[in-house]
Order: sequence, then C-alpha cells, then structure tokens
Amino acid sequence: METFYPPDPGRDGRVLIIEDEKVSRKALAMLLAERGYTTEAVGTAEEAVAVLAIGQRPAVALVDLDLPGMSGAELVSYIIQKAPPIQTVLVTASGEERVACLTENTGIGYLRKPIDLNDLLRALDKKGTSN
Repeated sequence: METFYPPDPGRDGRVLIIEDEKVSRKALAMLLAERGYTTEAVGTAEEAVAVLAIGQRPAVALVDLDLPGMSGAELVSYIIQKAPPIQTVLVTASGEERVACLTENTGIGYLRKPIDLNDLLRALDKKGTSN
C-alpha cells in the first residue's frame, strides 16, 4: 500500500484508489496528492478490504472495475454493505452498457479510462471531499 500526503493538509477526506496497474495507481495517487488529497493506493480489491477492515474510512473509493481476483463490482457491493458512508466511483474502460448495469439507481459514479483529470476532480468535489 502506498500513501501520499497532500501539500495542503486542510483538505478533508481521503481517497482510496484501487487500481491493478501500478503506473496508473501511482500516477493517480500523486496527481491527487498534488491537489491536496490524502490518498491510499492498493492494487487489488482484497487489499482494499484489508484497509477497510482495520478501520480506515476514506471519503471516496476510486475502484477499477476490472481487477484480478475479487472484481471491482464485487468490491463495490462489499463497500455498500460493509462501509456505506464511503462514496464510490468506478473507473473503467468497459462499455457503457456494462457500466450502466452497475451504476443504475445506485448513486455510484463512474469515469472512463483514460481518466481526464478535470473530470476526476469534479467527481471528487461532488462526493464531498473538497473544502
């Protein structure tokens, strides 16, 4: 697990990044940290469950839909059942139909890969992680 602390400690809310591609995971964490977010970055859903099990509660979880082992969809279900105050945003390159089935009537947001940084920041601000 990699933790990046922001240059602006006044930003409230933590972001848990679950992304299996190491380069993408690190880049997201560093970009968000540069903009004042505190991030935890893990490579699998199982690692995310372990983070949540020790009591860490991020404001937002950015969940890659296509993860090895436990899928992103399974992780989202786990978060909804076990950690409901955590807002979830799916990150995916999957087709619109598949994403619509997972997000319809759930309040879960999603971002398409490759992620546009401005879209990501807007999504986080909507989820209540900004000042």
